[in-house]
Amino acid sequence: MINLNTHLDFLEQKNKIDSLIERGYVIVEVIENLDGSYVTFEKKDANGKRETLHITNANSRRYFSTLIFRKHQQEFEGKIARNL
Repeated sequence: MINLNTHLDFLEQKNKIDSLIERGYVIVEVIENLDGSYVTFEKKDANGKRETLHITNANSRRYFSTLIFRKHQQEFEGKIARNL
């Protein structure tokens, strides 16, 4: 059974990730350690501003990992389509 606080932590961290992505940031670096993950986002413009989130919730870590995987999958599929 999921603890309500754990789920609320997930929602808060997921919302922070989604907010950065909606504002034009992309994940550029992930540092994993025993305290969680430090995920660095960079704005996709000339400014290149960086933001780092400390992700401690396991479900939030899976969430951003899935986002990275999907981005790479889309890029790979785009390369294949261009080569056909």
